Amino acid sequence: MNKITAWVKDYAHMFNVGSLQYFRRTPPKHYLGHVIDGKVPVIILPGIFGRWAFLKPMADHISLLGHPVYIVPKLGNNIGDIPSSAKKVKEVIDENNIKNVIIVAHSKGGLISKYLMLHEDPEKRVKGLIAVATPFHGSSIGKLIPSYSIQELSSDSDIILYLVSHTEADSKIVSIIPQYDNHVWHEKGSHLDGAMANIEVETSGHHKVLDDKKVWDLVVEWIEKISRL
Repeated sequence: MNKITAWVKDYAHMFNVGSLQYFRRTPPKHYLGHVIDGKVPVIILPGIFGRWAFLKPMADHISLLGHPVYIVPKLGNNIGDIPSSAKKVKEVIDENNIKNVIIVAHSKGGLISKYLMLHEDPEKRVKGLIAVATPFHGSSIGKLIPSYSIQELSSDSDIILYLVSHTEADSKIVSIIPQYDNHVWHEKGSHLDGAMANIEVETSGHHKVLDDKKVWDLVVEWIEKISRL
């Protein structure tokens, strides 16, 4: 796919879903009301400037298969720093007494999840992470915008360097990688050495990848695989 076309389609999707997310404040009742025995709980985490509803289509798909799906309302637009955001996820886990949970995260959500597994999960309640388009090595795009929330994601930021140097949780992570990612500017992209799996999909676009039903099926496939470990 032409890179310019990928940018256009990705931003069209981002603005379309990004505008709708503000009208979806309450998750559907089936997220916790349609639960099938044996299906592991799932927490969904958006990327920067994203609310939980940015992942609603994928989350709906997961929920309707019988998995209890949890959101983290206190993340808001997800512009807080990574360590404090991880604490908000832990609050949801503790308040609901969730065990053997799998996190499905987009972009920055994957970084929050890795930090959570490293620092906020002493009881090992998080069984695994499926990260979509996550800049595990940061992105040089972060240097171009004078906002702490974005610069935190730069490849040379303290938190990114810390996460790169601590690999203890990497074997519990599945990284799903768009064919072309217009936001993750790093030679390794979303590839994570030591991950449970690195999977490149045919879809291009940092946000558009969330709209691919084949990616949804891949996420569900790995939820099932991880749940059996």
